[in-house]
Amino acid sequence: MKKIVMAALAAVALCACSGEKEYLNCKGLSLGLPAKTFVDSLAARGLVMDSAHSGDGLVVMRQSEAYSVTVASQGDKITAVEEDYRATYNDSTRHLWQQLRDQFVEELGRNPGVPKRGDDHKIAEFETSDYRLVVELDNHSVPFLRVLYETKEEK
Repeated sequence: MKKIVMAALAAVALCACSGEKEYLNCKGLSLGLPAKTFVDSLAARGLVMDSAHSGDGLVVMRQSEAYSVTVASQGDKITAVEEDYRATYNDSTRHLWQQLRDQFVEELGRNPGVPKRGDDHKIAEFETSDYRLVVELDNHSVPFLRVLYETKEEK
């Protein structure tokens, strides 16, 4: 009887440990961090808050005109992070899009859905149980690349 109880307790402990939520990383920072800690870590990496575009639950951090990070939160929980890259020519954004796409394929262990094809507008969408990750390239008038990390609502 004692062995059965110990086995049941071990099974419960194993289930409790495996139920821990996995968080995506953005620039090496976990999206499971409190929003203030995440923003402070970006500031420690040289990004500066753009107070003109920041407000209620939204913080915009800029490194330059070519790179910014927007953090959306509810309370102190991060709901979305968007990285925006602006490049000076189309080939550099195409190359960066491919690098990021390949990095996420390796990191997440899955291929993305690619709803649009072509050299001037590419979208790679990754889905996990908790997140939606979108890497979008738009090379029309101004070369632009966006990476969106978005949490799915808990059910």
